[in-house]
Amino acid sequence: MGMMGGGMAGGWSSNLGGGGHGPRSSWASSASMADGWDKEYGALYNPQLVRRFGRYIRPHRRQLLAAIVANALFAVAFNVQVLVVYRALSDALDTGELSSLNWIAGAFLAIVLISWLTEFVRQWLMANVGHPILRRMRQDVFDHLMRLEHSFYDRGEVGAIMSRVTSDVQVLQEMLTSGVLTVIGDIFGLVIIVVVLMLIDWQLALVAMAVLPILVVAMALWSKRARRAFLETRVAIAAVNSTLNEDLNGVRVVQSLNRERENARRFDRINNWNLRATRRAGLLSAAIMPLVEILIAAATALIIVVAAIRLDAGGIAPEVGIAAIIAFAIGIQRFFDPVRDLVLQYTMFQRAMAGAERVFEVLDTDPTIEDAPNARELPDIAGHVHFDNVSLEYVEGVRVLFDLDLEVQPGETVALVGETGAGKTSITSLLTRNYDVTEGAVRIDGQNVRDVTRASLVKRVGVVLQEPFLFTGTVLDNITYGDLQATREQAEAAAKVVGAHEWIMRLPQGYDTPLAERAQNLSIGQRQLVAFARAILSDPRILVLDEATANVDSHTEALIQAAIAKLLRGRTAFVIAHRLSTIRSVDRIIVLEYGRILEQGSHDELLALDGHYAELYRMMYAEQQEEHADFDEASALAVLDRMRLRGTNGAGAPVAQGAAAGSGD
Repeated sequence: MGMMGGGMAGGWSSNLGGGGHGPRSSWASSASMADGWDKEYGALYNPQLVRRFGRYIRPHRRQLLAAIVANALFAVAFNVQVLVVYRALSDALDTGELSSLNWIAGAFLAIVLISWLTEFVRQWLMANVGHPILRRMRQDVFDHLMRLEHSFYDRGEVGAIMSRVTSDVQVLQEMLTSGVLTVIGDIFGLVIIVVVLMLIDWQLALVAMAVLPILVVAMALWSKRARRAFLETRVAIAAVNSTLNEDLNGVRVVQSLNRERENARRFDRINNWNLRATRRAGLLSAAIMPLVEILIAAATALIIVVAAIRLDAGGIAPEVGIAAIIAFAIGIQRFFDPVRDLVLQYTMFQRAMAGAERVFEVLDTDPTIEDAPNARELPDIAGHVHFDNVSLEYVEGVRVLFDLDLEVQPGETVALVGETGAGKTSITSLLTRNYDVTEGAVRIDGQNVRDVTRASLVKRVGVVLQEPFLFTGTVLDNITYGDLQATREQAEAAAKVVGAHEWIMRLPQGYDTPLAERAQNLSIGQRQLVAFARAILSDPRILVLDEATANVDSHTEALIQAAIAKLLRGRTAFVIAHRLSTIRSVDRIIVLEYGRILEQGSHDELLALDGHYAELYRMMYAEQQEEHADFDEASALAVLDRMRLRGTNGAGAPVAQGAAAGSGD
């Protein structure tokens, strides 16, 4: 079809080669790794990106608000325990009596119950908010991918696209179901524990927070490297998914060409890249946590030293100092717990931000082929098709069709002939607006296909591809795939038209027989006949057959040709075929070369013209004759071999052992 090269806009280029530069060069382009990813993924914190989540959060705002309130109550209940402990200890040490501890113990128990209840409510509410948001986002991405035109998939790899719908959305799920509220709770907790510590002893509180500047500087230095590392993990896992998807889909070709070891080595390189990237990210995550633990120990030591100095100088009463030291020992842990948690959430937010940018990049990829604002439904048509001076470019500046002017009358069958890259499939792709013309117009019954809705257009045009794609489900599901309103009777009628009904009924469960992935439990010919039945179920007025008999044997081809003859009755048809013998009876043959019409006419007219078509036909006829000759010679030799093994001649008489052994025949 003359597919284009070049990278995808917006960082979608992801060609995974097996060359010596390794996977990183393929995925990070020729730019430096950091610069390329910065350009692809944007800033660490993108306010516009965060605001876009508002559309998904808005329907759940009440639940989210309730979860935030529960989070705040939990933070208060959890951290005020330090103040209760301090009050209990100071009273007991001051009075020497334990009677005051009764009400304090009761208050402490009540606070613990409140902490448990609010934490349960917070977790339950956030799960009920996060998962529906992710379900809707994943659905939006899928719906958008279904709307994008063929050129989008020409430029991208399915595995890389799948990675955006799966792993990138997965990190967003982590953020929405736990990360957001954890951060909010940690901020609440920090504020409350600081207030509690200040109420207990503001001087010791300032001492405890004296280590924070060290943490801030360390985080600033660490975050630069961490961001690059986490972005690399996202790109690496996308490379793994892409390669895995490609090799599994092409496993039969891989095995037939003995590529298992080479592909294993190729996957091993990419998988090792993913391992190295994940290890680097894990190492950076692990490196920051010991620093937090060291700062906790340093802050605790400073508090003890300062408190001891103040006690020795008589700055505070001993009972107050001892209670404060114990309370601060607990409080420091609760002060650094949210700090430690924020560090962990920081890395999670980095992954989530990278994933969000990749997900929204998909959603921001505007379809280039959409219905016009005033597009109308295409009514029943006669099937008159006119390619009015059509030119087509897949890549800007590189034309694959040049000023094509072709008019096909209703009910006429036209065959498109030409070498690979001549533009045959490009012409038929314009009928259903899989691509849009660069210049000119495609008109059906005088109406520009750009002026009608694409949904109504594809109902009038049936397409059968060279390799029919059948989906998971039953035979009936696949026949009715394009018309959900079709009845079983209609599906069976379509199957009877193409000659598929009898063998379908011989399947274990008839029309309800489940198909394996890509219908591997059907022969190629059977898959093709199911595709024919699917194509004609809606009774299209225009039919496109793209190399429909290219991959079948002669017997199956005869069956399919009979089905095609029934299909074409009364329909406008475009037939693409390399086997010229299959199109001799069509109304007109269009010979294409490099996107231009070279010749056109009936089979006999083109042979009489003695031009390009006649040359192609003679070459193909000679090849077929040679194949038949080879077949006949091989068959004859096989017969002779069998006769020699059986000890008989062609008439069935025994062959003398000496003659058989000594003969050169």
